[in-house]
Amino acid sequence: MRETRVDYLNRVIRQVRSKEAKQFVADELQHHLEEEMRSLTKAGMDERAAEDKAIKQMGSAERLGMEMNKLHRPRVDWIMIGLVLLISSIGVLPSMHVSPELYNDNGFLFREITFLLIGIFLSALLMLFDYRKLRVFRWWIYGGTAFILIVLMFFPNTYINGEAHFRIASFTLDSTTAVTALVLSWITYFGNPKTSFWWILPFIAVSLYSLVMLPSAPAIFVFTLTLTALLWGRFKYKRKVIIWGYSFIAAFVGVMILNAEPYQLYRLYAFVQPEEYGSNFGYMYLRNHALMAEGGWFGVQGGTETINEGHTSFALTTITYYYGWITGGALILIGLFIMYRMLRHIRSIKEPLGQAIILGGVSLFSTQFLYNVGMTLGFLPHTGMSLPFVSYGLNPTLQTFIVVGLFLSVYRRKSIISSGKKREEMKGDV
Repeated sequence: MRETRVDYLNRVIRQVRSKEAKQFVADELQHHLEEEMRSLTKAGMDERAAEDKAIKQMGSAERLGMEMNKLHRPRVDWIMIGLVLLISSIGVLPSMHVSPELYNDNGFLFREITFLLIGIFLSALLMLFDYRKLRVFRWWIYGGTAFILIVLMFFPNTYINGEAHFRIASFTLDSTTAVTALVLSWITYFGNPKTSFWWILPFIAVSLYSLVMLPSAPAIFVFTLTLTALLWGRFKYKRKVIIWGYSFIAAFVGVMILNAEPYQLYRLYAFVQPEEYGSNFGYMYLRNHALMAEGGWFGVQGGTETINEGHTSFALTTITYYYGWITGGALILIGLFIMYRMLRHIRSIKEPLGQAIILGGVSLFSTQFLYNVGMTLGFLPHTGMSLPFVSYGLNPTLQTFIVVGLFLSVYRRKSIISSGKKREEMKGDV
């Protein structure tokens, strides 16, 4: 009985285990067979004989199927997973040293571990989720982001350090939630290959204005740099993008300085000359430096120092003081390697949404990580910037693991995306 190309393809894809790869392999081989048949028929062969010869040239269906299964199977970045688990384990340490003199609640360690487990579970779900379906849910993402911003701008029910929060029981919306939602919306938006640069300018203004209304300087800083990186990666006119992006940063810094409260200006002065403000705003700069120096290489055994915000903004100080520079340095190196691990895969991802996810994710992570480390070491002014994977809190933890989960989803499918589809989508780039 004669074997048709449909029968042949069915035999091939039976050897492919991944459901996503099955369709990819079928489409690629179908295209190849049709091209070969077209060439043979042009040479004078009839269609039936051309089909038989094209199938014969492809070789054994079983052998080809096994090769395709090996080549296009979903991938798991075990190195990234190992790095994330390692830095998260180190990140639990500051919650073990929360000072009872500053906080009456002693359940920080239990909650931090709970937050970590929730983050790991969410990251695993996102890795298995096909990131390309974000396009299907884009209007839900946009709507959810708009809802979060409206609630925080117009219906906050509490303020912490002057920043708007909306809290119901243990559930909280804050600037971290807003930045995460905004970045996810922009990633989905940039995943559309037909996105126009000039159409996005009003949306940039609305996004930044929303964060100014909260207000949250760290959120504005993180979002602006992340958005600038996305613009750089998405558009060819990169010089314009740099000018626009850093003009926004300069403008908002200028506006914030002009409208800053006196105590906020004193904090800036204290960063420049901490000794002159050692009795008030400069105290934390001097104190932080002394604690990190006292920790040495191996930490202070049995230390009892009280560290303000030692489980949040100054978690690295806590780790260095109690466990030494070996542990603190290892944490910094792991964070840098996570950034490198993400960046090295950007060139291998040609699909626009996948590129946007990795670029936006690494920008969101690295901006916070590098600023917090620089702030702790005394190179940058003190703000409420969290340290990814380390600082206490459900929202910062979820933000970080969403970044990791989406990266793993892109990595898992990088050998399954159709090259034909990639070429078609890239034509819409500007």
